[in-house]
Amino acid sequence: MYTEVASRRYRVLHPRPVYVIIVEAEGKVNAMAASWVSPVSEEPERIALALDKESYTRELLAKTEYFTVNVVNERHVELVWCVGTRSGRETDKISECGVRLAPAEKIPSKRLGDALGWIEARVHRVIDDIAEDVDLIIADVVAAYARSDAYNPRYGWELAKAKILLHASGRAFTTPGRLIIAKRG
Repeated sequence: MYTEVASRRYRVLHPRPVYVIIVEAEGKVNAMAASWVSPVSEEPERIALALDKESYTRELLAKTEYFTVNVVNERHVELVWCVGTRSGRETDKISECGVRLAPAEKIPSKRLGDALGWIEARVHRVIDDIAEDVDLIIADVVAAYARSDAYNPRYGWELAKAKILLHASGRAFTTPGRLIIAKRG
């Protein structure tokens, strides 16, 4: 038995990993929660990020070509909710939400100081006609870092250790907890 999903049909793809995007431009730093982030190419290594055209993060990104995508876990749930529900135009989310910043390693930007890992990215292209409300940011991966106690270079995140935060809907979040490897054949 199936039920047709009549509204917000994209939620059939949830829960999704949620990240903290950090952009620094003209002496201003902003953080936002985003789950619409995806790899799009292996060679060259590129990611895509869907951003609301009216968001403060998008405004700052228009002034710089660099940003970080920060991987968070269950201990970051309040921080994610805070940076995801406030406007950086109206409040200093870094202070108000207790965002601990650190310098990125290879780009002129900041990263989340206690992230599980992060990607340092440089904008390659902006697709502004993908939708009326969203720009698709295509970015080159400049560098990526992961905590060695929770990341396996062959399989990626060890989810039971990393407990990466997934966004379900609204205030609802969850975490995965088991790696299953398919049989060959």
